[in-house]
Amino acid sequence: MKSQIINYDFNIDTLVTVEAPMGTDPNTLIEKAITKLKEQVNRSDITLSFDQCFDADTGNYTENWKSLN
Repeated sequence: MKSQIINYDFNIDTLVTVEAPMGTDPNTLIEKAITKLKEQVNRSDITLSFDQCFDADTGNYTENWKSLN
C-alpha cells in the first residue's frame, strides 16, 4: 500500500555573517556561523524556499508537488 506521506525539502536562503580577521580559514568559523544561524531562527529571521518532494515509496523526486495528489 502506498503511503500518503512524502518528504518536502526546503533550502535555507539566509546569509549568515561572521566577523573574523583577514586570512582566517572559513572552515574554522562554521561553529560560530551555526550559532548565529540558530539565533536568526529563534528570531524567525530566515528565509526558506521549497525545493522538491521525495516519495520514499517510489524513490522519485519532483518539484511539482501538485502532481502528487
